[in-house]
Amino acid sequence: MSGEISIRPSKDIRTNYAEISALAHQHPVAITVNGREDTVLLSHTDFLEQQRTINELQERLAIYAQLAQSQDDIKLGRVQTLHSAIESIYKDLDNLDL
Repeated sequence: MSGEISIRPSKDIRTNYAEISALAHQHPVAITVNGREDTVLLSHTDFLEQQRTINELQERLAIYAQLAQSQDDIKLGRVQTLHSAIESIYKDLDNLDL
């Protein structure tokens, strides 16, 4: 999907749908109503790719937030040895009512 965008009036959807659909497979098409941009059309493939990209970025942001929290924990001394952590996990498991 390139940075290009076509601008078409809304009446063209009724009269030139095939042309607008073909354009939307090349790049987004802005539909205008009364001369003002109202809606943007894009191909289903481009839409899915855009959604995948958004999801990947959200997942990365979540990981970066966890890493930042971990760095803060280290700086503030909120750490424990591996042995101590494992003992704490076992203790918590023993206290579960299963």
